[in-house]
Amino acid sequence: MKRAILITTLLAAALAAAPAPAAPVAGAQFRYWDFSDDQSMRDVLAYVAPGPFHVQLEYWDFETGEDQFRPEVGLHWRDRRRSSYGVAWRHERYAERFFLETGQVLDEHWVARATVSPIVMDDETLVVGEIGADVYWHSYSFAGITVIRDPREGGLWVVPLRARIANESNDWIQLTVAPASRRTIGWAADAKLRFVRLGVERNSRFDFTTRDNVIYTAGLEFPLPAKE
Repeated sequence: MKRAILITTLLAAALAAAPAPAAPVAGAQFRYWDFSDDQSMRDVLAYVAPGPFHVQLEYWDFETGEDQFRPEVGLHWRDRRRSSYGVAWRHERYAERFFLETGQVLDEHWVARATVSPIVMDDETLVVGEIGADVYWHSYSFAGITVIRDPREGGLWVVPLRARIANESNDWIQLTVAPASRRTIGWAADAKLRFVRLGVERNSRFDFTTRDNVIYTAGLEFPLPAKE
């Protein structure tokens, strides 16, 4: 059960997570994690990202088992080349998780990314690492690859492949395929139309657990006034 939740959390992060948006936004989402057993849960979150920082409050409401409150705070800044840097903290069950991340602009189309994420527990500290790259065209469309290494449960690898097609209003459709170690694969389809965010994600696990899950997402996201 512990391993299944970890795999699902890691794949969900790989499929759905994205760097804090450059444009100031605020929003809220409801996500339902439909597991193939009795461990399904409701995931409610709200966030605000005015630019130099972000704050997110998230609550995991399990149908059975212990619920979790997961607050997160981060700081973000850019240099003259528009390369980005960030630090963040999130409280997780029995752990405090930290993030050190950067996105380096290589030229007008390519961005290289790296993240180091220590997970600090009472008896040990583990470090999740990831590297990746994105290629952009037009204003908001991009395709990217990320390689994630998680040392928990004997070591896990995930390689999300993501493509987003967007218009000049930043309405978009995004498709993700995330092959992982131990013959596991996940996929997701997400979309934003004006203020509405919708998504569906499936994670399948084979030789290390019999549990599958589907995550359904619905939310609203609004632009904030840009700082002069």
